[in-house]
Amino acid sequence: MNLHYAIMSSYAQKSLMALYEKGVDFTPVKVNLASAEGIAEYRKIYPLGKIPLLTGDDGLFIPESTIIIEYLENEFAEQGTSLIPADKTAARRVRFKDRIADLYVNEPVILLYRNSVQPVEQQDQVAIAKAHETLAATFALLEPGLGKQEFMCGDAFSMADCAMFAPLFYAKNLHPYDDHPNLTAYFERLKQRPSAQKVLAELIPFLKSMSNT
Repeated sequence: MNLHYAIMSSYAQKSLMALYEKGVDFTPVKVNLASAEGIAEYRKIYPLGKIPLLTGDDGLFIPESTIIIEYLENEFAEQGTSLIPADKTAARRVRFKDRIADLYVNEPVILLYRNSVQPVEQQDQVAIAKAHETLAATFALLEPGLGKQEFMCGDAFSMADCAMFAPLFYAKNLHPYDDHPNLTAYFERLKQRPSAQKVLAELIPFLKSMSNT
């Protein structure tokens, strides 16, 4: 299997964490989103140009981080960490928190980042205010439960935690949550996962190289 990705992408980090948690062998294929040539080359594989994408010699073609994780759990159910519970009710809760992470944490964080790299006069202040409002409401929603359990959906790591790691990493600077002690402690627990450490080992040097350019 090949994972086409760019390490800065939060959705790519989500898929990488899942692959590491499952212990599934894969070939990393890095997509250069910083160059028109790299994007054009990748669009020959996937015309929509979205990452991550899981492919294989047998015709395997799976885009979208959540769907990639669903595939991994279906095909490698007995291997590594169980990311989606077999129990239907527990699985529904994991999928719900996965949506919370993607839609109400990650997407606002992406908007804040994209605006942060624009000149002030080009920033969308209305959208920025809405993103901060969404993050504040979401963090307030998550805070009480995280004081009673180790991970997003209880005491077992799941797909929802894969989804939450990257946006919380970026939110530390874009929408700090130090006033949410349970959320802060939860993120620190995520950072200690070997899967997160592997992601950070690739991400941190990349971010440092960007800051030096």
